Amino acid sequence: MSKNTLMRHWHTLPFSARMIAVFTIVLLMAGACTRREAFPEESDEPSEMAEGLESDSASYDGQLLAQVVFDSIDYIVPTQDLLQPFIKEFGDGTVVDKVMIRKVQETKQDKAGYYLVGMGIRNGSYRAMALKLDVASDNSLYLSSQSDKFICGATAGCSFCYFTFSGSQITGCECESRAPGNLCEQKSSSTNELLKNTRLRNMREGESRRLETLGVSR
Repeated sequence: MSKNTLMRHWHTLPFSARMIAVFTIVLLMAGACTRREAFPEESDEPSEMAEGLESDSASYDGQLLAQVVFDSIDYIVPTQDLLQPFIKEFGDGTVVDKVMIRKVQETKQDKAGYYLVGMGIRNGSYRAMALKLDVASDNSLYLSSQSDKFICGATAGCSFCYFTFSGSQITGCECESRAPGNLCEQKSSSTNELLKNTRLRNMREGESRRLETLGVSR
């Protein structure tokens, strides 16, 4: 049908019919625009925003254990709940009977570091494990599977070992007695599984809280 024929048919239509046709065309055009906006064209380029969200949510598994309040440590997780995880982490028969958080700071100019420490006995000899804690902006202390682990164990002739440090970093351990032959066994790792498959209680849920004055670890 030619353009002139269409125009003649259009002009022969009643005014009301022409208005209905115009209104219908407008509605169809609006619907097409709406569908186009709701379903954008696909692209082969990856979404930078989606990738950023994935990387932000990936991998940090830190669990809140305590918070530093002035010169004290406010325990949020009961330390007795960490005895068995420490025994499992040692994995060599060490029986852990004490868990605490200790501050490491060589001088007042050094930024303080915080470590979760478990201490016990294996075959009558002293053993200790220290795990570096992550410090949040509000001084909350978290332990993750990526936290550094240090083990210090007394050998024959040594009854007690201390962790040694530089700045706020543990560097090794040494025997309380510096007599020749009195040595400490040292091990370290950049990861740990202390809290793997461990369900922790939270003392903020109504239990009595423990507030302990912080001491500087030797």
